[in-house]
Amino acid sequence: MDNKQKIIHRDIKSANILLSENWEAKIADFGLSRFHPINHTKSTIITNNVVGTRVYWDPEYERTGNLKKESDVYSFGVVLFEVLTGKLAYDSVYTNENEKGLAPIVQQHVKKGTITEMIDPNLKEENTFTLSKGPNQDSLNTFLLIGHRCLAEKQAERPTMKVVIKELVKALKFQETYKDNRRISLEEILNATQGFSDKNIIGKGGFGKVYGGEIIRANGPTPIAVKRLDRQFGQGEREFLIEVEVLFEYKHENIIGLVGYCDENGEKILVYEYASNGSLDRHLGDASITWTKRLKIGIDIATGLDFLHGGGYPVIHRDVKSANILLNDDWKAKITDFGLSMITPLNNEIDFVIDNVAGTPGYCDPLYIERGFLTRESDIGLQ
Repeated sequence: MDNKQKIIHRDIKSANILLSENWEAKIADFGLSRFHPINHTKSTIITNNVVGTRVYWDPEYERTGNLKKESDVYSFGVVLFEVLTGKLAYDSVYTNENEKGLAPIVQQHVKKGTITEMIDPNLKEENTFTLSKGPNQDSLNTFLLIGHRCLAEKQAERPTMKVVIKELVKALKFQETYKDNRRISLEEILNATQGFSDKNIIGKGGFGKVYGGEIIRANGPTPIAVKRLDRQFGQGEREFLIEVEVLFEYKHENIIGLVGYCDENGEKILVYEYASNGSLDRHLGDASITWTKRLKIGIDIATGLDFLHGGGYPVIHRDVKSANILLNDDWKAKITDFGLSMITPLNNEIDFVIDNVAGTPGYCDPLYIERGFLTRESDIGLQ
């Protein structure tokens, strides 16, 4: 600051960051801080008294006694990875492996390319029907890069805090605009479907009508399927957000692709990739569908379900049926309609959740109907 002495905090750590009621962070506890004299021309303060909390210590400061503002940068880098991992730097999961705690473990994972394994599992949990439950790839990459630079062994290799702020702001913007990049205006959808003309209807479901159309993208006209949700049929905010969340986060060749969505003027609209052969229920009993082709369709559906069930937070579809299987022009099957889906905490220790029964009569798992026990196997019975 102009006309004021610079301060090196010397004990930056999560315990010294206080949060107001609106989650604004404030640095506290300046008992170990050092003023940098105004007339001191060198950027380094040499001291034999290394203080602070060991797992946050700048390694060069610890080794040489050379104290610089970059020492705080290092400590802040440790805090950034505490924020990412959800664990304190001195958590036993780290100190049992290395007495210096989190920082050297981060360095090891960066070298091995496995740093994403350290992300707090809570960032991957379903976040009460919002459109953002965890970091998107661009935001995460930006965060990891600047966090790792803060942890450079040598003070001279660390960024300034101005650079750190710039990169963290960039990471925030990536996160905030991530799903906005998939927003499609109501005007564009009206143009694509000729104002939701009945001539463009290609399907109807329990939650509304599906229209065929075409939108213009950088690579030219793109055929789309537009599902316009009708609330009078029971499709609400919750189901809309769940479907958007699932299709954003769980991408696979046997899951229908989400081109975008519209949440404008009371409309809830989902825009999918176009599957030219429609839904499987329309082709049942079709003599032209050979046994080989039927087997391949079955394999595609099973592969899609295996992907959904096998993630860190498995998705149970809850409404697998022929009408929710779409077929593209080469008859590849894709699972669609995730409005009733549930992102679950299932793992090796928890193999079921209890929930209100949802789905289509005739396809529902009997155990799920009788007792409300929802498992991965509930979808398997549906298939």
